[in-house]
Amino acid sequence: MKKYIVMSIAAAIVTTSANAQNLDNIPLAKTYPVGVKKAVPATPKTAKVIKPVQKAQAVKEVKVVKKAPSVDLEKKVAKLEKSLKSLKKQLLKVKAHDATDNIKWNVDFRTAVDQLKYTTASGKEHKNSSLLSNRLWLNMAYAPTNSMIFKGQLSFNKAYGASPSNAANNNFPQRGYGFDTFDWVLNENLLDDKVRVRQAFWLYMSDSLLGSDISWTASLGRRPSTDGFLISLRDDQKPQSPLGHLINVEFDGASFKFGLDKLTTVSGMSLKFCFGRGLTNARARFNMDGGFATLGDYAKDTTTLKDIDLAGLIFVPYNDGQYKIMTTYYRGFNVPGFVMADPAMMSGQNSGMLAINNDGSFGLNQGLSMKTMGDQDGAGISVLVDGIGDGISDFLDGTKFFASFAWSKTHPDNTYQTLDMNKMMGAIQQGVQQALQQQNIANPTQAQIQATQAQVVQTMVGQLQANPQAAANFIKKEGMLGSNDDESGTSYWVGVNMPVVFTDDGTFGLEYNHGSKYWRPFTYAEDTMVGSKMAVRGKAFEAYYIQPIMKGFSAELRYTKLDYDYTGSQGFFGAGGTPMTMAQAKAFGMDPVEKADDIRLSLRYRF
Repeated sequence: MKKYIVMSIAAAIVTTSANAQNLDNIPLAKTYPVGVKKAVPATPKTAKVIKPVQKAQAVKEVKVVKKAPSVDLEKKVAKLEKSLKSLKKQLLKVKAHDATDNIKWNVDFRTAVDQLKYTTASGKEHKNSSLLSNRLWLNMAYAPTNSMIFKGQLSFNKAYGASPSNAANNNFPQRGYGFDTFDWVLNENLLDDKVRVRQAFWLYMSDSLLGSDISWTASLGRRPSTDGFLISLRDDQKPQSPLGHLINVEFDGASFKFGLDKLTTVSGMSLKFCFGRGLTNARARFNMDGGFATLGDYAKDTTTLKDIDLAGLIFVPYNDGQYKIMTTYYRGFNVPGFVMADPAMMSGQNSGMLAINNDGSFGLNQGLSMKTMGDQDGAGISVLVDGIGDGISDFLDGTKFFASFAWSKTHPDNTYQTLDMNKMMGAIQQGVQQALQQQNIANPTQAQIQATQAQVVQTMVGQLQANPQAAANFIKKEGMLGSNDDESGTSYWVGVNMPVVFTDDGTFGLEYNHGSKYWRPFTYAEDTMVGSKMAVRGKAFEAYYIQPIMKGFSAELRYTKLDYDYTGSQGFFGAGGTPMTMAQAKAFGMDPVEKADDIRLSLRYRF
């Protein structure tokens, strides 16, 4: 189809005396096909030539006259504009409300397989070559205002499948029973498929304390007191509040932090005060503890443990992002533990660790219960260098190095009595030698020694029961960690976390720590299947490789080796934490773990 160009010539209002014939000769519209030249018609000789009219006379200016809008229309427009502004304001409020008035969720899910190996002082081995587990953290946060935040974490942590019964625990489940469920470690142990609260706290933040240059925060609830500073590196996560060298347990409490950097002009300086309650002594609701004598709901019970409290501070003298120094001091009040040998074992009412078996040998008392042992102090200093040098190389920029030193000290109450097992074992060994000599046995077998020892113990127990004055010679006060004196322990810890050279974003870490004879931290909830490496009285080595696979998804291979010089590293603050050499423990008939190994492969997805 041909295209056409329509050419229009505007008609001019001629003010001269042109007649109708002249007007008819003015073409108003001509249409020409594209590509066809416009033909100029010849002027007929008989036609009258129209002279061009002067421009000023030919065309008059055309004015566009706007019709004034009515008053009603203006009012309607103004009303619509006002309604639109109001709707915009309401929409902004709705968006702001939706952005803050809801809980934000994120998920941290880990599947792991651990290969465990324990070697005892006698050389025996206990293993698990395929401990499969799933751990789920459901993290939540809510910020109704810029200054107030709620945070929480729900947790699920269990081994694959069901838990069989354990004959040694009266056929209770193998896991999820006894100290497995102690509140400090509840979400760190492999229990059942229940979802539990791991964290729940609110946090208030302000840029100024009473108009000063000191910023401050206040927080109360089930606080994040696990996976703290430095220990978080091997777990590939942001550090929580405490120093991981000393504190790694779940805790309920409060914290108040004051930012001092603006006041002092020292980068990152801050001071935090921390308070916690690790155990509450309160009878149950609707209790019948007193029989017909009402004792009161949630009233104190003087027959059991006292409230366990903790108070301390965390001081950061410097933190510029590359160099960070953290220090801490705390005191734990009324910390718990066990009595080694309850003198009541002679009468059958035994709450201590040791029990006399029917054959006269010593064994673990299944009815043991914890007592309040005293107080304990802890302090430490940790230094992290995040990036070696300044722009020397990408490898050094991505390398982290740290060193930490910590100290602990016990303050025993010396309230409870215990049998002095050193004296008793000395008397028992002397009695065994005399009995063997009387039987003229010069080279006794192990079976003969055990049988003779059983007879000696039974005889001694009978004599002590009949003669309380003689029994008093074997009774002493139970202290803390096997000592009636204040005992101090120390630990040091060094490590490096660096980029791997064969991938773009993988990291490799090496760590070593050492603890002395009376070293005792609060690190029961550490994420190590064979026990807390930070609590080791001896040496601990660790190597790990963390490799991101895709966004939010990573893999980790980790090897942890514990080498104990003394017993009691994983115990509480009473006799269970008594440090003995492996030789001393064997002499008491014990067979403690001397070495422990944990190889873990895990896959973790965070979104």
